[in-house]
Amino acid sequence: MKIFASLALLALTLAAASSDNAPADQYFGRLRMSALRIRYEIAQLKSRYDNHKLLPEGASHLAGLTGEAYYDWAGRFPKDGWLGSTGINLAHLYEDLPGASARGAAMKALTFVRSHFGSTHYATQAAAELQRGIAVKPDPLWAVKMRATPSPSPSARPSPNASASPGATATPSPAPTR
Repeated sequence: MKIFASLALLALTLAAASSDNAPADQYFGRLRMSALRIRYEIAQLKSRYDNHKLLPEGASHLAGLTGEAYYDWAGRFPKDGWLGSTGINLAHLYEDLPGASARGAAMKALTFVRSHFGSTHYATQAAAELQRGIAVKPDPLWAVKMRATPSPSPSARPSPNASASPGATATPSPAPTR
């Protein structure tokens, strides 16, 4: 039984080593992101943007770095099973962002998925979205308002005349005696 378990473990190890998928310790792009990190980053950027915790320009910048890592991953492991779904998610992130450059990046991701994963559901979805067309989104009102609102200074301190309680007065300590 022990020999069978050892052989099964060896077979699984060899299958994983010869797999078309990127290993978890392989890193891509300038930010050196793993495939798992790329997927996670896309989801987090979308969530932070949708919840108004990240302005469009910040989301666009970080999406660009994540997209760079995605295309590096796709270049080195073109048969990775997660590339199709990740490309669709990247395109959806870009579709939510305002501006012509975001629209162009969404079109690039959808075109990539359509051309590289032709027989998959993701390629069909990408082709349908490209056929439908992707509009250039305007800057969202919440972002315009957020930029116009000054944020409080992080170094704001209470004034030196402020006391712990309204009626409290400082009691001098007695002078030391010799």
